[in-house]
Amino acid sequence: MRILVNIDVPDLEHAIDFYRRAFGLRLRRRLGPKAAEMRGAQAPIYLLEKAAGTPAAGATRQPRDYARHWTPVHLDVVVEDADRAVEQAVAAGARLEDPAVSHEWGRIAHLSDPYGHGICILQFLGRGYDALAAPDVRYEPVGEADFEALLALRIEAMRESLERLGRFDPERARSRLRGTFRPECTWSIELDGQRLGFYALRPDGDGLRLDHLYLRPGAQGEGLGGQVLRRILDEADRLGLPVRVGALRGSDSNRFYRRHGFVQTAESEWDIDYLRPARAPAR
Repeated sequence: MRILVNIDVPDLEHAIDFYRRAFGLRLRRRLGPKAAEMRGAQAPIYLLEKAAGTPAAGATRQPRDYARHWTPVHLDVVVEDADRAVEQAVAAGARLEDPAVSHEWGRIAHLSDPYGHGICILQFLGRGYDALAAPDVRYEPVGEADFEALLALRIEAMRESLERLGRFDPERARSRLRGTFRPECTWSIELDGQRLGFYALRPDGDGLRLDHLYLRPGAQGEGLGGQVLRRILDEADRLGLPVRVGALRGSDSNRFYRRHGFVQTAESEWDIDYLRPARAPAR
């Protein structure tokens, strides 16, 4: 399937000049006296001269109006430098309506062309829209043979926090993981065939205990931890059980758990204990 972009304009020559100067499009060919094909984008853009006041379509009585108007479809122009692109478009005759602002995925500015059509200028940063999409994560069971690999992952994930507190000790890490390691309650977190982390959730008195939730440093800060924790809490809610967890004092995990509804219940020299109260199962 191909998608073509068609833009109604009141003056074809003026529109050709505007889109050339504003966005660097070039005239490829004319399709009669009232239409032109512009190239320079992934999809061809067709400028169609239609007089103001003429019927927009047979199924509607609304006439064409080239004053600023709202439509559910608009043009997104993706650029390398949003500020420079806005400056260029405004110099060509566009109207700046909202200056560029930053989001998790990049930057966006809202403009309109001289014919009232809305245009967004986008600059993708980092992972772009991929930063908004929930990754397709798989949760795989583990066995006793996975212990050493999980230990190495735990050490990698915890090293920075432990070194900051002067508590980094690989042998202590081995002892703590060995003391709570239950393969039947442990799940590997995998994406595209690679193990990015693991978690361990087991029965604990009247609820559940999250013994471990670790992600490799390169997988942190991308929303994956929140997705995994939501899976855990959804299971707890299905069972109507509370969840307990401990976090290293001074680590970023404290903010992470508080943000997801955990409340502090106790603390020791090195750890802080949290509880996420039970919620009634959905009926």
